[in-house]
Amino acid sequence: MSPGVVEKFNPKKASALTTKRDLERGHQRGRHVPIHEITLEEVRANAIQFGLATDLLYQVSAGKEASIFLAMWKEHPIILKAYRFWTSAQSKKKRGYFAPTQMEALAAREYDILNTCFAAGVHVPTPVGRVGNYLTMRFIGEGTEIAPQLKDVNLANPELVLEQILDDYLVMYRDAHYVHGDLSKYNILWWKNKPWIIDVSQAYRVDAWANMKRVESLLFRDIRNILSYFRKYNVQRDPDYILQQFISEYTPRNLRNYRESVDFSQ
Repeated sequence: MSPGVVEKFNPKKASALTTKRDLERGHQRGRHVPIHEITLEEVRANAIQFGLATDLLYQVSAGKEASIFLAMWKEHPIILKAYRFWTSAQSKKKRGYFAPTQMEALAAREYDILNTCFAAGVHVPTPVGRVGNYLTMRFIGEGTEIAPQLKDVNLANPELVLEQILDDYLVMYRDAHYVHGDLSKYNILWWKNKPWIIDVSQAYRVDAWANMKRVESLLFRDIRNILSYFRKYNVQRDPDYILQQFISEYTPRNLRNYRESVDFSQ
């Protein structure tokens, strides 16, 4: 197992991951050991056992690959994200020995993305810890009430908020070297008069091996999604101009002439 897929929060407790896998497999071995869907009780027990939380309150939401829970670390609310081993009858057919490893890799990747973005100064939930397919992060909200999504907010100064979002996204792209890939009014929280970018699990890394045509496509879609939300405030911006500003701020050195390349696969 590569170091990138082990616990990052407290490497000295690597045995937690081994213990967790054994529990999931019923101490069986083999390439096709059935893995069952996690329950609230199991998530609570695992979170407490592995030192990720002191309590689990309730499930907040469930996506295609992961479920979000409101947890507690002593008196402080935190978010716990649990990557699930399957979500449908079709995906159940793919279960087996490698299913836990795949979920652990997804959790590790999101932890790394959050950590990189946070270090660069992007307003994202601060990553706290990770064990196996679980990761925890800062809770964005008041008390135990989660901050509203941008779609549910009436903004007093929409032009300023749009600039805040674009500035933050530029930092994510230029300094952290990630394209969000699914940025919209649903993946931005509004808290303390600031937009907070969430759900970075699908972010695309922009490095020397990136496909810059894909980068452009993802960036343009994200920018267009954000601008479409602000149309209700009669705030207009040119998505092509914004895209070019992003690209001009950062393109990997070896890919600066990517537009001259020919795709012979077409």
